Amino acid sequence: MSLPQPIPTETSFFRDPDLFDALKNHVLPQLLRRRRLEKKLTIWCAACSNGQEAYSLAMLLQEYFPSLTSSWQLDFLATDISSAVIARARDGEYSDAEIQRRLPHSLKSRYFSRHGLHWKIAPELRLLVVFNELDLRGDWSNVPRPIDLILMRNVLIYYDLVTRELILDRVLQTLQPDGYLFLGATETAFNLDGTFQAIPLGKAIGYQARS
Repeated sequence: MSLPQPIPTETSFFRDPDLFDALKNHVLPQLLRRRRLEKKLTIWCAACSNGQEAYSLAMLLQEYFPSLTSSWQLDFLATDISSAVIARARDGEYSDAEIQRRLPHSLKSRYFSRHGLHWKIAPELRLLVVFNELDLRGDWSNVPRPIDLILMRNVLIYYDLVTRELILDRVLQTLQPDGYLFLGATETAFNLDGTFQAIPLGKAIGYQARS
């Protein structure tokens, strides 16, 4: 198994608006209906980088699905191979440039406070997400399962074909049968070997295990 190229940490809040529209309008309403009896939902942001993707999703949950964050059992894991970026994500502190990029002003004023030259995310959002270091090629024993929603975006492109297939096979074993996997926009053409089916969700594409 070959090592991946160095994975850049370039990211932003609400990167790829079509994805967050799909989560808001399709995926999360479906999952909340299907899990309404057990009131339990498990989310994993793999390759979370500095935390913007996970915190964007946490803001979306707080804004549009408040019952999920207040009265459900929400297990929300975010991981990355880099201990340095995980430390940044846990801290939840961002520069002016990072805050200004794609983050709506209303969310900035609601969920961030100024701390010197940086902005700090609200404690209630930091408490929603558990950040852990994890190599996708390594041990997944600390990943909760089964998972309802996996965001594994813009990371598989840095692995060779054999490694991608191994990772996606493990995703298949981890994902709920009616759960959703989302890849990056440049990764949607991957040959998923017939084990996943593409699901159009507005302008985004999600993947589910083929039944």
